[in-house]
Amino acid sequence: MPNLRIQPGHQTDAAIEELEVLTTGDRGLSAVRSGSVQVELAVGRQTWPAKIIVRDAVSRRDAQALVETEARGSKVIVANQLSEEAKDYLTEHNARLRSFGWSWLDRRGELQLNHPHASGVIHFDSTVVPTGGNQRWKTAAPGSDGPIRGRAGIGWTSALLLDPDEPPSIRAVARETQMSHGAIGEASKRLREAGLVLPSGQPDIPDLFWALAAVWGPTRAAPVTSVPTMEVADRLHANADGPAQSMIPGWCLGGDESAAAWGAPLFAAGVRPWIWVPTEGDGRRAERALGTASWDESAAVVAVPPTALVCLRRTTPPTDERALSFLPTAHPLFLALNLAQDPSRGREILDQWHLDQPGFRRVW
Repeated sequence: MPNLRIQPGHQTDAAIEELEVLTTGDRGLSAVRSGSVQVELAVGRQTWPAKIIVRDAVSRRDAQALVETEARGSKVIVANQLSEEAKDYLTEHNARLRSFGWSWLDRRGELQLNHPHASGVIHFDSTVVPTGGNQRWKTAAPGSDGPIRGRAGIGWTSALLLDPDEPPSIRAVARETQMSHGAIGEASKRLREAGLVLPSGQPDIPDLFWALAAVWGPTRAAPVTSVPTMEVADRLHANADGPAQSMIPGWCLGGDESAAAWGAPLFAAGVRPWIWVPTEGDGRRAERALGTASWDESAAVVAVPPTALVCLRRTTPPTDERALSFLPTAHPLFLALNLAQDPSRGREILDQWHLDQPGFRRVW
């Protein structure tokens, strides 16, 4: 870790160099120096300037003070350690912003870049100098110039594919995705202009599915040491019985094992569970309860989806021999979107997965 007793200018230089090294070669994320205390950040095709703020340690109180004194523009806090409470506070504060966001580099192993329309995370081994080729995970938001943009675009597109025969109203999707009516309306307009929605208002299948697959990914994903028990899930308010309750968000399982339970033609024994949780705060609480791990030694992955619909439209598979069967699975649409991310086998599996269950329609 850089010694913070050196001159402030040198501290900033070191911080910017770290950001550049961390994002070099990492597709979808970048940080490039653009001034003495400023960088140009990028997540996907979304770019924005941000000021660098260097600290030794940041508590929740420190984060609150920074937010109060640094009122304008985007910022990146670079610190030897940021408390989980500070990260939770910044995440909550970001959720209320429209024009800029707070990002951070916690030198213990996390870089998170945040913008109102984009978010990307890198978890890295703090004992080595990280390079793009050594990253264990990264996420990137969809490009800013395509027909599916940001959370609103992903949410509206997902809603169309969930109910392709009866397109939902813009107002209903705005309520479910916790987005504004205007943002969902703009997302609808872009899909129509791109020819991905038919004159009837129904989605153009399978083209819309593959357009969504091209920008699909978690906004946060972290490896954990252990899998949750039913008791831990209850303590963390996972709402495991959510499918029996109307529109109550909660944890659900993605990944190969869940897809196999819905009839996807794949062998999923012994795979790490992929656990979707509704919010960034839920993700951090789950990580603390289950313990952080390296990717090579993890027992499960806790992830935050790019749309609230993943944790709202949970369901129970027709055959259920999963290790964590007390948790529902994600809707088959979202399981298929995850499979589509595999460049070597995704399309082949989806071509052979003929979903044949009442109430569910194959859209890929």
